[in-house]
Amino acid sequence: MWGVPRESASYVFFGSDEGAAASAAAEAYARLTEGTDDWGNEVVDGAAATVDEAVELLGRTISGLQTMNMFGGRKVIWLKGATFMGDTPQGTRSEAVQQGLEELVAVLQHLPEDTFFVLSAGEMDKRRTFFKKLGALGEVKEFSRIDITKPGWEAELSALTLRMAKPLGLQFDNAALDLFVHRVNESTRQIANELAKLDVYLGEGRRKVLAEDVELMVAVSRNGVVFEISRAIESGNCRQAVRLVNEQLEHGEQAVTIMRAAIVPTVRNRFCARLLLDTYHPDAGNYRAFESALNRLPAEGRKLLPLKKDGTPSCYGLFNAARSVGKLSLKKARRDLQLCAAADKALVSSGLDPRDILHKLIVSLTA
Repeated sequence: MWGVPRESASYVFFGSDEGAAASAAAEAYARLTEGTDDWGNEVVDGAAATVDEAVELLGRTISGLQTMNMFGGRKVIWLKGATFMGDTPQGTRSEAVQQGLEELVAVLQHLPEDTFFVLSAGEMDKRRTFFKKLGALGEVKEFSRIDITKPGWEAELSALTLRMAKPLGLQFDNAALDLFVHRVNESTRQIANELAKLDVYLGEGRRKVLAEDVELMVAVSRNGVVFEISRAIESGNCRQAVRLVNEQLEHGEQAVTIMRAAIVPTVRNRFCARLLLDTYHPDAGNYRAFESALNRLPAEGRKLLPLKKDGTPSCYGLFNAARSVGKLSLKKARRDLQLCAAADKALVSSGLDPRDILHKLIVSLTA
């Protein structure tokens, strides 16, 4: 949040987590319009497919801000879900849109008394002058999605899910929460939608979400498929893993992407988990105990651990692997790593059918 006057006349909410930005904007709009006459307020739909549409919407917003409430009193304009604030052809790459945004900022600098402005958007071109001026005029808040490419994202998404579930009175057992965070994507909008479905499904009689509830009600996102492939390999379910891989290939996903997103991390975690269990014997029956044991490892043991952004061990993936390795021997785990390396090389350097390469690898891994 940037320099904020005591009583702001403008409120800007944006970011890659469009659902959270929209929710914050809706709360601000509701607060500002409480007790006012609806005739004096306006919500402008900010979806624009072309430059001309974007310029038209900016003009409509500016006109609304400059027009006094015909009945007197407070007036609030919400430019909702603006799609032309980012570095896109129909956005700030257009001189016409840039000029319109500068005109909007000029109007915001001299708003009539008791007139308020709310903006919600996804992408925002923070390099532009208009953005810097918005920060000096009122509240500006960015909402970013959890980065699921970084270690430790599962714990962050689990915490977010539990926070969003609390107002609904929903609770998760460990297996259900694990499955939920791997099925949804990192968008708070999708998380809210899936929680709402679970809320209706469970009804008033039951508030504890179980794994079978998630299996039945929660849709699998594109990222969730990666987890489903991993689960199938870990459980030795060759048929399920092959089916999921085939679906992804038919949807246009690249074989090497499937390899490096779903298969390699799974096999690597299984190898590291097996080595940790055999050498240091951490308790794999309880996540907190497992995490505590890994945090106490000597220096040579810590080299096996993936790290979060803050340098602390990322234990979530290893914990799941440790629970699934069963009687998998270290020799087999090492051989699986070698098979993955050979298959990855074949995908990028041979003329073999990628589907056959993945199928043969999965059969070997689940044997």
